[in-house]
Amino acid sequence: MKTYIYIILIITGFSILSCEDTLEQRLSNSVEVEEAIVDLNTLNLATNGAYSLLANIGHYNRNFVLVPEILSDNSFIDAFDNTGRFLDFDNYIINSNNVRTKELYNNMSRLIATTSIVIEKANDLSFPESEQEDASQYIGEVYTLRALAFHNFQLLFAQPYNFTTDASHLGVPIPEFELLGDGATLQEPSRSTTAKVYEQIVNDLENAIGLMRETSDPARLDIHATKGLLARVYLHMQNWERARDFANDVIENSGNELLSRDEYIASWGLDSNKETLFTVANNLADNSGANSIGHFYLNFKDAFATDDFKDTLDDTDIRRDLYPRESGVNMVKKFPKGTQDDNIQVLRLSEIYLIKAEAHAQLNEVVQAQQTLDIIIQRALEVPTLPDMLPVTTETGQALLDKIILERRKELAFEGFRLFDLTRYDKTFTKFRQDDEPIIVVGTDKEDRQRTILPIPIDEINVNPNIADQQNPGY
Repeated sequence: MKTYIYIILIITGFSILSCEDTLEQRLSNSVEVEEAIVDLNTLNLATNGAYSLLANIGHYNRNFVLVPEILSDNSFIDAFDNTGRFLDFDNYIINSNNVRTKELYNNMSRLIATTSIVIEKANDLSFPESEQEDASQYIGEVYTLRALAFHNFQLLFAQPYNFTTDASHLGVPIPEFELLGDGATLQEPSRSTTAKVYEQIVNDLENAIGLMRETSDPARLDIHATKGLLARVYLHMQNWERARDFANDVIENSGNELLSRDEYIASWGLDSNKETLFTVANNLADNSGANSIGHFYLNFKDAFATDDFKDTLDDTDIRRDLYPRESGVNMVKKFPKGTQDDNIQVLRLSEIYLIKAEAHAQLNEVVQAQQTLDIIIQRALEVPTLPDMLPVTTETGQALLDKIILERRKELAFEGFRLFDLTRYDKTFTKFRQDDEPIIVVGTDKEDRQRTILPIPIDEINVNPNIADQQNPGY
């Protein structure tokens, strides 16, 4: 795995430096990494540097929230007036030379390497008692960032956790953490099993929870956001009890509240809101510019919401207003500024309610699942004249699960969830295209399933002999 190390080196007015090298090489200015993190202040700055990697077109600023929507039944590329980007995703003809896939792979590798170095160096430091709480918080944030990077990496480049009964199928590489940044000669890692990757993710999040506290800044991870991420991870692992319990913890203890129906649309133009557990903060200095996700949907108008998706939203559903019909297509306005400074929501309380509902349903805790789901459904709909006229979920069994997954589609659309919800349930779906026949992806078909994960970039295959024979099938 290539590493792209971002470490903040000076204390005020510092810039973030980057270097594309093999794992054993030093930073480009010859300052050793262990010398860059020497106290609480430089630890905080290094933590900020790690956060900056989320605000990258190869992660949350575009590719990670875009690709799972285009590859699913939610979105399609404008076939008649486009900038030429992501057409191969729209047509399911991605190959190992794809530049967008490389951006994703490199950015997530970079974040894993960077956070690993920060963790190793920070854990070697001793802090005064007066600084220990802050130091622990920063280290916890970096553990959570590494877990988030591993999970997103895994979602894109490996099959879901339940693809094999013991999760023994190939996952993403796990580097030798303790050797990163030390100038040691490292063996390029082979791909780990999915079980080992998820074990690493859970261990990182548990470590983080033991270090973190509650904070008031949604642009920085805190203990509640970390528990919310762990609930998401356990959902993918089908550990329903743990997913339910962590979701309950966040709902009951985070202090976050669901937005009202009247607040919902305007909230997407805000940097954060009372529902936000964690957001990627963007500003004009983050430099995504015309490559940002807001530009992609609203300025270039390269992609739109499918009619199939919009038709799932009732006429009185407030979320329908996010997808107005213009010139015969459905616009996407979840990033309404249309600029590089839209903040990107990573963890919202509504997702946690939906995790809770799904876990309850899987545990046959039917009433709890129905009641939790109704909180999200009823929030979206117009309040009737008589309160008892609000729709109430009565479905049970598979019908209840199907309704929960449908509600996830409605609520979490264009935030990077849809493809993974389809694949973890082996759902057959239709990939719609504007000026060509739709592509049917059969969830239980082995060859079709291969197309729903991305290829390991050929550049990575060429420099790492240990994954030369570990390319994803079909590429």
